[in-house]
Amino acid sequence: MNFDILMKVQEEKEKLADTWKAIKDIEMELEFLYSREPDEVVYISSLEKKLDKLYEEIDQISDENN
Repeated sequence: MNFDILMKVQEEKEKLADTWKAIKDIEMELEFLYSREPDEVVYISSLEKKLDKLYEEIDQISDENN
């Protein structure tokens, strides 16, 4: 039983780390688009929506851990 709990905690940590990496990547891409390609409104808005979903996932994971 302890092994199952340990595996779940490890999976949550990995998911959290992967989500933060994805957030960082999207934020960097958005910064580039804001400065170099501000006319790409549709693409920028799709990235912003994706970013919002990732932050919601972070919140959900954090709430589950507390």
